[in-house]
Amino acid sequence: MSNRMRMSGINSGMDTQSIVEQLVQAKSTKKEKLKKQQTKLEWKQDAWKTLNSKLFSLYNEQFGTLRFDGAFKKKKASIVDGSIASVSANGSAVNGTQTLAVKQLAKTAYMTGGKLADSTKASTKLKDFLGDDAATYFGEDGSNLMHYKVKSSTGASQKVVTLAADMTMEEVAQQFSNAGFNANFDSNTHRFFISSKAEGASGNFEILSSDNVDVLNGAAPESNAYKLMNTLGLTKSASGDGFIPGQNAQILLNGAEFESNTNFFQINGLDITATKVSDIGSDGKYVTTNISAQTDVDGAYNMIKDFLKKYNEIINEMDKLYNEKPNKTYEPLTSEEKEEMSEEEIKEWENKIKDSLLSRDDNLRTLISTLKDGMSKSFTLENGKKYSLASFGINTLSYFEAGDNEKGAYHLDGDADDDKTKGNDDKLKAALTDNFDDTVKFFNQLSKGLYDALGKQMTRVPDYRSFQSLYDDKMLQKEYDNLTSDIKKEEDYLSDYEDKWYDKFAAMEKAMSKVNAKSNALAGLFGTN
Repeated sequence: MSNRMRMSGINSGMDTQSIVEQLVQAKSTKKEKLKKQQTKLEWKQDAWKTLNSKLFSLYNEQFGTLRFDGAFKKKKASIVDGSIASVSANGSAVNGTQTLAVKQLAKTAYMTGGKLADSTKASTKLKDFLGDDAATYFGEDGSNLMHYKVKSSTGASQKVVTLAADMTMEEVAQQFSNAGFNANFDSNTHRFFISSKAEGASGNFEILSSDNVDVLNGAAPESNAYKLMNTLGLTKSASGDGFIPGQNAQILLNGAEFESNTNFFQINGLDITATKVSDIGSDGKYVTTNISAQTDVDGAYNMIKDFLKKYNEIINEMDKLYNEKPNKTYEPLTSEEKEEMSEEEIKEWENKIKDSLLSRDDNLRTLISTLKDGMSKSFTLENGKKYSLASFGINTLSYFEAGDNEKGAYHLDGDADDDKTKGNDDKLKAALTDNFDDTVKFFNQLSKGLYDALGKQMTRVPDYRSFQSLYDDKMLQKEYDNLTSDIKKEEDYLSDYEDKWYDKFAAMEKAMSKVNAKSNALAGLFGTN
């Protein structure tokens, strides 16, 4: 509406604002009709966006996944003695039973340093900790430095650890951290803790003096380099049993030995995590346990069952949307109408409109037919055998047995969760058990057919449909934009119409003002004023 400021009715005494508002309201019918059309179109866009998202999920997660042979060919593994290892299998594992023994577990090289004086804290400086002996290592003025070399036993490049008299225990630990170790000084236990970042035997480490003498093992016990490390509890002599050398895990699978720097092994499709060393038998050999791998029939069964559940949910929803009776009675509410209703009443009113927005929609009918046609197809495999869903005890219910908008849903014979068919023989479970490959190939082809058919519906159509959209989103948006333009034109028209009437009343007020002025003048002449 117009934003012009007006003062009216001064001379006439008429409520011209109310009169103009009523005149404009009488002309606003077309604008309100356009706004209601746009509101319904916006709701229709929202309905399609929601449905498109669900369909794309079915297309991508169900049809897209199950069209591949490997999706079903999962294996499951079991072990008799679960205390020594845990096992799992992937699709490449060979079905059958194998023997397993664990010879040793992997260990990470770890040093729990010897206990220092109770007064030693992370903030304690070396010179204070060493007292008079500090001069032996760092000189009388404490300016000398002690240099060490640390490296892994596998010959990796060595790093230098440099100690100074003014360093705190925390800074000493940081020197080892900088050299590639996990290192810390714990003020509560008054010990250094140092471990390798590499697991297994490859993580074993050495501490050498600057002239390459093995300090960790005490090769030169009289040297200052050894004495300082020993005083800090960082030699094997000082740490004692607190030093754990790194070692690789070793297992025997069918008598063949395998080694890993961790307790995890991947061998021919089997994932084995060793947890305990096997016992030694009376014959002096490691006691073996059996592990077995087999096709995961239950897993494949549940995938197909989940596939049917997701399909049924969306086909039932689509049938309901399509079969809903067209609504010719209810229209979107105006602001004034909403003020007279409760929130619950408004919601109920709007839902009656929203539920019927896709009633008899041509686009929706095409999608429903695409899905139902795809599910009803039969396929002949390479061996000449022909299968359909019915071959595996998967069918729709009879017309009178199926509920409203559930006549396109499929039910699985023998499904314990389905009251309609749980009493029937479970043909799918039998087929997966007795003829796994053919069953999988059928569902691969069924899923691929549905995937390809739905994919064709997602093809981009210039000016009508975007890529991966299953409805004409561009066309609907164009309609929405056109309505926005039409509403703007109506608003401009009403603004001009409003201004026209205000101008007319303003002219009337001006004329009446002149008449009143003359009347007052005449009255003055005749002394009647």
